[in-house]
Amino acid sequence: MSLLQALLLLLLVAILTLTAYIDRMYSEMGKFLSRDFQDNIDIWEEQIEPRLGLGREQVALSAAVLPQLALAAITLTLGILLFDRGGVPARPTPSEIVQTLFAIVLVVILFNRLLPYLFFTRTRGTWLLRWLWPLRILFTLFLPLTVVISFLLSIVTLAAEPSTEKEEEASGAAVDALLEAGQEEGILEEEDHDLIRSAVEFGDKVVREVMTPRPRIFAVPETITIEELLTLLKENPFSRIPVFRGTLDAVTGIVFSHDVLQITDVDAHTQTVSSIARPATFIPEIKRANEALRDMQREKQHMRIVIDEYGGVAGLVTIEDLLEEIVGTITDEHEGEDLEAIRTEREGVWSIPGDFEVAALEDLLDGDWEAPEDYEATTVAGLVSEAAGRIPMPGEVVEENGLRFEILASTDRRIERMRVSRAGAMA
Repeated sequence: MSLLQALLLLLLVAILTLTAYIDRMYSEMGKFLSRDFQDNIDIWEEQIEPRLGLGREQVALSAAVLPQLALAAITLTLGILLFDRGGVPARPTPSEIVQTLFAIVLVVILFNRLLPYLFFTRTRGTWLLRWLWPLRILFTLFLPLTVVISFLLSIVTLAAEPSTEKEEEASGAAVDALLEAGQEEGILEEEDHDLIRSAVEFGDKVVREVMTPRPRIFAVPETITIEELLTLLKENPFSRIPVFRGTLDAVTGIVFSHDVLQITDVDAHTQTVSSIARPATFIPEIKRANEALRDMQREKQHMRIVIDEYGGVAGLVTIEDLLEEIVGTITDEHEGEDLEAIRTEREGVWSIPGDFEVAALEDLLDGDWEAPEDYEATTVAGLVSEAAGRIPMPGEVVEENGLRFEILASTDRRIERMRVSRAGAMA
């Protein structure tokens, strides 16, 4: 082996290890990780990725393809060394072939798997800061090639039938099997099942599914005085209130109730809420819920404004909203559990608010009823309006999938309250 060939192999091994480590980080993003592991991703996202001058999709694509290209180049180089001895064709012995195959396997295990894993688990990733220029050059040079390869792969898989349903069923069956095995071995209690299943399902949800929707947001214009806000807080005792300019689509900040209480009575007469509002942070409605929770915990934020694809306000999400998806309803000093929202009129007949969740209705009926799969609504009011094709007026009755919904109160914009019973139960 010549010095040039040795240097080439060393370079290819370095590229393989480095890009496999970066690919590992992208594959772990969005998962719940320990603090030590999460540091790698945080440092990459905050200090390294922005300095590369390339988009996340471009870097992630290159990081996924480059390890495979490096492996192919290493295999090709070792093959050339095996059959070509200084420009003279050679017939390798069986032992030489076995040694070469062993070397290839060793490269895959050591430099494509073990070292990237050790870097991810044993370091914080700060060492990558010294490799910014080589990384930028590497990703920029190979980007056209990785795009072509990705395009060819997408064409190959284009005709493949989507197997999302089968994958979801298989995933659900696997979780059930693990829970049953855990219970049989005495590792898990039966009451732990719901919590574990909620945590698993949480990884598939997006912010839109857990946020407080726009119609339910309590927000105030930035021009009102603190005294006026204090009056409103008596009826709406929230600890954080969005502040907007003109319309709710122009949220300018968030007011904290404890900041309001620091203002003297004299200043409260003239001082507007905009003077004590803190900057608002925005989040797209399609962001994964687990990523949102991780970001909010890291940045010590309890509320973010959710925006839709057009930049309008779709709702808001809090730490409590996200955690409730895992552990159930959280009640605190400013958000009481509205037990009066559900009123049992008699057995099998309930009065519920329009914003009652469809999933909660399924639980109320002990799992004997499921919402039709072709509906997109997440609230009962949305489901009924979708079934009727309009917003029903008070007194109207809508029957859907074996349930009877009698509208008790509604406006021209939404259903506020309805009576729910089994179809035929009111007779």
